[in-house]
Amino acid sequence: MKQGEAMASHLLILLLISISSIALASDPSPLQDFCVAHPNGPVQVNGFACKDPKLAQPTDFFFSGLHLPGNTSNPSDPK
Repeated sequence: MKQGEAMASHLLILLLISISSIALASDPSPLQDFCVAHPNGPVQVNGFACKDPKLAQPTDFFFSGLHLPGNTSNPSDPK
């Protein structure tokens, strides 16, 4: 019975260490993590570069056309 208790305590310690390492690796301020695309920026590597966070405006995070139906035609449609 002693071996089972020792194994259970080792597993508990391992679980606590793994959970605490995940908690320590998290971002302390996730509200400041954003990237507003800068379509006219000088650098375009795998997409658009990010705008300077100081130049971001509330309108960068708003889109009024979500209620409108879009074009769903597929150019590779096998019809």
